[in-house]
Amino acid sequence: MHRLTLVLLALAACQPAPCPRETPTVITWSPGVQTATPVPGRTITVSGAAEILTAPDTFELTIGFDVLAPDLQRARDDSRQRAAALLDVVARHSIADSDVQTQELSLQPRYDNYEHRKIVGYEATRGLVVTLHDLGAVEPVLYDMLAAGANRVDRVQFHSSAAREKRAEARVLAVQAARAKAEAMAAALGQTLGEALRVEEVTVDAWRPPTLGNIALMNDTAPQISDTVATGRIRVQANVSVTFALAHQ
Repeated sequence: MHRLTLVLLALAACQPAPCPRETPTVITWSPGVQTATPVPGRTITVSGAAEILTAPDTFELTIGFDVLAPDLQRARDDSRQRAAALLDVVARHSIADSDVQTQELSLQPRYDNYEHRKIVGYEATRGLVVTLHDLGAVEPVLYDMLAAGANRVDRVQFHSSAAREKRAEARVLAVQAARAKAEAMAAALGQTLGEALRVEEVTVDAWRPPTLGNIALMNDTAPQISDTVATGRIRVQANVSVTFALAHQ
């Protein structure tokens, strides 16, 4: 009996001690309970606008013709002859091949009305886009094109080869205008302007000029004037929206 008791005591002593149980971390969520959100810091959001006036140095002429002939072959031949004459003007003015493009090439029947669909002739239409880099050549090229058979001057557009560079400069001026506006407003509130938290470029509406009360203007180049044509200046604009942090003085 004592021997059995000693054996049982010995076996009990060999059993490992039970490990302490850890309390699990429980995360609960209730769909109807709103969690607390951090309070946003004091900020000010302002807009800035800038405009650079720069003289154009590229002139795009869109010239064309419409011809009506009683039969298809005559309409085609007349169209080809006039097109060749216009390209001859291009060659005489030494205009580079890369500055000439044919557009609006069509040949289609003309009908007397929409009921009977009777063909009364054929209409051929062509357009030519010519890019010039000399203001003095604009009017001579137009005159020679009309003399060669063109009967339409669809448009004359002035462009600047530096437009991309000027737009980048306008963005910088717009940001500077926005900062000056924000500093003045913060000072009126007895606060100081902190770092910029958000900067966004805003699409410029071509039909609405920037607000004159918050704009940086810059006249970049002088316009050109030939004997009969004046280039004026092209408006390159940029608008931005900037959010700044505010701090007490």
